[in-house]
Amino acid sequence: MELSDDEAIIQISGKASHYVQSVVIVTSKGRHLEAGQPSGTSFNMYPSHKDDELVFISGTNHGAMTSIAAHWSRVDTSATDTEH
Repeated sequence: MELSDDEAIIQISGKASHYVQSVVIVTSKGRHLEAGQPSGTSFNMYPSHKDDELVFISGTNHGAMTSIAAHWSRVDTSATDTEH
């Protein structure tokens, strides 16, 4: 999924048992990407603060993905804009 300039990932959810079985990624524009087969216990991750967005994900792998973590922060896009 390619994000537009004014779009951010605001939620990651899914299901897991011994392994992460499925993941759903939701953007600030309501678009979503689903992967895997939904089976197991549900999980839901989202930022604590209204203006935060996903900056990276991490996890562990033991033959398959065994955990996933979302890392949220406020992103200052003006710091990366450059004038030519």
